[in-house]
Amino acid sequence: MEEKSLFKLLIIAVALLAVSAIGNIVLYTSFIDAQDQSPIYQVSGSTVVNNNENTPKELSYLDYSGTMMEGADLSNAAGYKAVFTGADLRNADLHGARFTLADFSGADLSNTDLIGVKFDYANLKGANLQDADLRYADLRGAELDNADLTGAIIEGADIRWVTGNFTR
Repeated sequence: MEEKSLFKLLIIAVALLAVSAIGNIVLYTSFIDAQDQSPIYQVSGSTVVNNNENTPKELSYLDYSGTMMEGADLSNAAGYKAVFTGADLRNADLHGARFTLADFSGADLSNTDLIGVKFDYANLKGANLQDADLRYADLRGAELDNADLTGAIIEGADIRWVTGNFTR
């Protein structure tokens, strides 16, 4: 009889541990989902100076709205859901960077090296891409409403599912 009681207690303990583990997973998942809703760090309105190859290249979830980044070296950077609304990135080096779901609306990317950049599903509404080098860029699903691509090089770029009216 005592063995049955111990067995029942063991089953109850295992069930409680399982419920606790599931609760922790749910809490962790909701924390991660909350992070996906908005940037976790904001540097908007700043000026990036003395930028070089040692500059951090992890830009995911950061908000660089209105930031002056002319000539910045962001080559091979990762900027998942990063925000660059109205940022000045003229003459910057972004070749090989990954900006999936990033927001570059109203940003100035003129004369920028964007060779092989990944702008898939990015918001480029109203962006200035004049004379930008977009060779082999991934623009799948990007929003280009009112973007200016005058003089831009788009040889080999993937423009499937691009939306919006833009100047070429």
